[in-house]
Amino acid sequence: MAVNKSLLTAEIIDAITREDPYTFVERCFHQLNTQTPFLRNGHIEVMAGRLEACRRGKLKRLIINVPPRSLKSLCASVALPAWTLGHNPTSQIICVSYAQDLADNLARQCRSVMSSR
Repeated sequence: MAVNKSLLTAEIIDAITREDPYTFVERCFHQLNTQTPFLRNGHIEVMAGRLEACRRGKLKRLIINVPPRSLKSLCASVALPAWTLGHNPTSQIICVSYAQDLADNLARQCRSVMSSR
């Protein structure tokens, strides 16, 4: 969603963040990477949209093939669980990783997002 955020109030930005998964991913990125600029890109918007379709039950299967460092883990393992639990706190989510250290780090990031404003 291309919106000039300098013209919006905090309440409106919060409302957009609750309704737009791409904006939520952007806010998650800023929460976890305070010194790094978020570079808007179409692949992130597509990932966010497809993950939201999965959450809503419109897609039953999804494979995300993008190069490393493309924010795939942030979108799927940090933002999606936080977004899902924010919309339905009774949801049950299982996140699986090939390495325990990575799983622990992603879980910490998700908790950090959920405990932030």
